[in-house]
Amino acid sequence: MDTHIVTRSEGPTANLDTHIVGLGSPFGSDDEIGLELVRILSGERKYAGRCRLLESADAAMIASSLLEWRCPAILVDAADMELTPGESRFFTDSDASLFLKTSSVSSHGLGIAEGLALARTLGYDQPVGIFGVQPFDLSPKQGLTPQMMERFPSLLAELKSACRRPLRR
Repeated sequence: MDTHIVTRSEGPTANLDTHIVGLGSPFGSDDEIGLELVRILSGERKYAGRCRLLESADAAMIASSLLEWRCPAILVDAADMELTPGESRFFTDSDASLFLKTSSVSSHGLGIAEGLALARTLGYDQPVGIFGVQPFDLSPKQGLTPQMMERFPSLLAELKSACRRPLRR
């Protein structure tokens, strides 16, 4: 399982201390949505310096990255929130247990909730927002589903709106 961290630092940015982190796997259909949203967002000067990609990251990699960065973060990922497929929610990590099913294992091994809990236990004290997207399909294949591609422009606009909200711990 390869983990890649991609950073781009060109262009002026607002709230430079907040990282926008795409999570997912390019081999799980809609599990790629977090990676793809942040990849596209990173192409805009306003967001470029804040975007990070954690491909196929498990809970330990999420925790390790948060501890290394020591700054606020917005995590973007496919998440089973029992919503209609293609819907998104933005919430703080303190509300994560309300939206994320902690009893299910994600394609990252253990999920976001476990990674955040580990980071918090190890002293990470920065605010975290989670932008979750309910997937249509997580079967092992490359590329987003046609339904998710149709929702992509709206999801990107919703993510940009979420990035403008202040994060609170």
